[in-house]
Amino acid sequence: MERFIPDDVINEIRARCDIVDVISGYIPLKRAGGRFKALCPFHSEKTPSFMVNQERQIYHCFGCQKGGDVFRFVMEKEGVDFPNAAHILASKCGVVIPERQRGPGQAGSSDESGRQREKLYKIHEELAFWYSRILAENSSSKVAEYVRTRGIPQESLLKFRLGAAPDAWDEALRLLNGKGYSEEEMLLAGIAIRNEEARRTYDRFRNRLVFPIWDEQGRVVGFSARTVEKDSDGAKYVNSPETPIFKKSRLLYALHMAREAIREKQYAILCEGQLDVIAMHSAGFTNAVAPQGTAFTEEQGRILRRYCERIFLCFDADEAGMKASLRVLEILLPLGFEIRIISFPNGKDPDEFLKTNGADALKTAVDNAISFYEHLLSRAMKAFDVNSPFGKNKIVAEMLFYISRIESSVVRSEFAAKLALDLKLSENVVFAELNKKLEKPYYQPQDAQVPTPPVQQEVPETALSRAEEVLLEICLTHGDVGKMLSEELPEEMISSTPVGRALNTVISYTLNGEWENSTKVLLDQLCSEPSPVLSRILADVDTMRYSGDRLKKAVDDCLFTIKKQSLERETERLLKEIEACQDDDGRNRLKSLCIETRKKLLALSKLKNS
Repeated sequence: MERFIPDDVINEIRARCDIVDVISGYIPLKRAGGRFKALCPFHSEKTPSFMVNQERQIYHCFGCQKGGDVFRFVMEKEGVDFPNAAHILASKCGVVIPERQRGPGQAGSSDESGRQREKLYKIHEELAFWYSRILAENSSSKVAEYVRTRGIPQESLLKFRLGAAPDAWDEALRLLNGKGYSEEEMLLAGIAIRNEEARRTYDRFRNRLVFPIWDEQGRVVGFSARTVEKDSDGAKYVNSPETPIFKKSRLLYALHMAREAIREKQYAILCEGQLDVIAMHSAGFTNAVAPQGTAFTEEQGRILRRYCERIFLCFDADEAGMKASLRVLEILLPLGFEIRIISFPNGKDPDEFLKTNGADALKTAVDNAISFYEHLLSRAMKAFDVNSPFGKNKIVAEMLFYISRIESSVVRSEFAAKLALDLKLSENVVFAELNKKLEKPYYQPQDAQVPTPPVQQEVPETALSRAEEVLLEICLTHGDVGKMLSEELPEEMISSTPVGRALNTVISYTLNGEWENSTKVLLDQLCSEPSPVLSRILADVDTMRYSGDRLKKAVDDCLFTIKKQSLERETERLLKEIEACQDDDGRNRLKSLCIETRKKLLALSKLKNS
């Protein structure tokens, strides 16, 4: 059994423990303007480079680059894991942690917390039933029309309990209020939003196709709602916020439906989104699931590991889908999965492919799934010249980046030997390069019970990384910028670095009307996933650094840099594909795409210079 601390207790500890008071108990702090400085307790130095931001409750050392919140400080200083750090802090601030061990069938939370959670489950069940009834009884609504356009079969609507949120500001609130639920309970459930300035509370989901989200036990714990209007000003998807029962990093869409099929087939199909999962299920692949949210997490991978050892990735074939699948590979390989890749021709997704080609063709695509190794090698050989020593070096580096993350040394060695054979290289050379990668393990040991999370490798500062850092700082200090970036900056143009993911998080929270909570979410991310660059930005953010005309210029310059580099990379990729393509029609199509990309690049430069 493992020690379990309820989230509400963790939040109370965080609220009571002022980071300045805690750190002052270990080292002397001196005020420096609006910050506190000290000699770093984690490395030897003569000039203070350790800074504490009391407003944001974060520390950062500009020398050794360590940083985080009050929990991370105690973990680093005392050399303990998170639960022990929480107990140390709880004793300092007078919070009583319920001494419970969580085992099979035990809730691990107080009676009051349990009653609260049960009420939240009932609220979500009430709404799920109501949304599905609205869709069924209003065949002329925009949502019903969208469902018909997408060709979602009736059996799928019923199985996945799809519904419609009405085009009104407070119908859900009035429904729940009539059933005895308070406004505070609706806010806690995440189905309502309060506008403090207007002193008004309204429905989070309006005029959207609604997908209920279930936990592993099949209880409705949240919603994902898709817009049905082509020219909507809002986000394409609006999702439930984090609540006591909705933790998106721990949820997989439709897992409660898929787990028996996963066990039976001995593999899971991991899709990008809800509609893809629905398509796979309707075609007979009831072992399909999807991450809940924009990014797959290690926690979700560990959940799947309980059910199977093989995963088939079924992501879109466009650039965004390719990047997402590569990020998933980084997470799944260290967990010991055998991974295969399902691909569809012409860049189609499972939903579109099923409608166009039928269930038999989709089954063929699944049967023809290739190993992650074949997929990566094919991709690398298209990107780099295999006949050039420098190109071959890049291919090896790209392949070993992923092979080095494989958990099993036996499997790792087999793939390394295969790589040497495929590229006509000496095994000794490939294994020497692999050993260089393994000198800095992906996981650093902490103790036998609790492995330390992987520390993200920081890339050298470039114009692109600097642009993302500036945009993140601006988004954290100006609550209206995130919405503008969502319209101007496609998600696939943002990097998968810790800063890039943090920028996507702040934009997402801004669109969901939760900008104020984004800093706390990033601090939680830092505690489990240390990032020197991210901790520096959070610790050193200055509300006056970008304002007025300087704010607009900074945003415009950053957008130009990111878009320019993205278009340049796309042009380079297309040129390589043109060179490698042997088919005339294919070459002509690629040339047209390349011309269009160059036109966009030229237009961007003209706009910048105007």
